[in-house]
Amino acid sequence: MMELICQGMEEDLCNLVLPCLESAAQSLDLAADFLSFTVVGDDFPDAPEPWLRLEESNDPDEPLIIGTLFCGEGFFCRSNGAANAIYPPVEVWDQAPAPGGANPFDKTSFSSSRTEIFLHHELLMAQDLVRGEIAPAAIAAGQVEAFSSLWAVVIDGRLSRMGLPGYSQADRRSRFSRLFACAGVLLPGHWQIFQSLWDGAVTNWKDVLASIRHLPRL
Repeated sequence: MMELICQGMEEDLCNLVLPCLESAAQSLDLAADFLSFTVVGDDFPDAPEPWLRLEESNDPDEPLIIGTLFCGEGFFCRSNGAANAIYPPVEVWDQAPAPGGANPFDKTSFSSSRTEIFLHHELLMAQDLVRGEIAPAAIAAGQVEAFSSLWAVVIDGRLSRMGLPGYSQADRRSRFSRLFACAGVLLPGHWQIFQSLWDGAVTNWKDVLASIRHLPRL
């Protein structure tokens, strides 16, 4: 049986996040690929991006993956418009760690819907990596940002078709526009690429990678 853990955050928040983690893991059948999955609160609570660590189990009888997702508490709370207006986001190394014991977690700030969306997206991404749906080693350093943005569209399009929580098409269109419009004018052909990713017409990682050539260069 897969073990699900939430740690590195205040107990009240962990107790709210854990049921959402259990729901997302069950919806995606995460137990088929993972021995355990842990969500860990990042020391930088406003870190703009989560990060994932995948390790192979040392148990020969359980040849599964141990997954760990590090993220800021903000992904589990209601949106703060003022903070989200900052773009590009502040780099993690320019942020100050949260002072110990300061600003205790306010239960009323928790958003189960945002938490469900975030966890479904990140867990499906982890599952794609484990199942070889993506080949990170084949993606050049200069293409990582663009590919990550496009694959996020693929993930949330799949979640939408599965009837599971995920970031909306409008949200993904907005993020797509903010990223690529910084590098050039977005034309109808560029939006056709976005739509093909969302609708599932393009799902193979090699085809997604090839799509980058037709978008403004970052």
